[in-house]
Amino acid sequence: MMPHLPYADAVHAALTEADLAPETLSATETDDGQFVVLIEWPTVRTSLRWHSGTGWRHSAPHCGGPMFVDHLADPAAIAEAAGLLLDGFPPHTTRARWTGAPTLDRALAARGI
Repeated sequence: MMPHLPYADAVHAALTEADLAPETLSATETDDGQFVVLIEWPTVRTSLRWHSGTGWRHSAPHCGGPMFVDHLADPAAIAEAAGLLLDGFPPHTTRARWTGAPTLDRALAARGI
């Protein structure tokens, strides 16, 4: 069971609603039990990555690094960040939190993450 799938689905839905559907999206579990969501637009060399231990990071031709958003940021905020990156700007800082975050927080805590 990968408890981060509902979060990945919510982020994908927000991206699609914002007309920013990624070329690829994957949700995986690492060998050490961490969870990862990778969202990519390879034709423009831009990606977003969520890691259950470290949160959100971004990579684009003009900038990259950690995103200053909540560990379980609101999917609409992630879509906004993606739009900014794809338009050549750095993402905004936001503390907006996903409404489903408490459930995922509990699942991650139960696994010691």
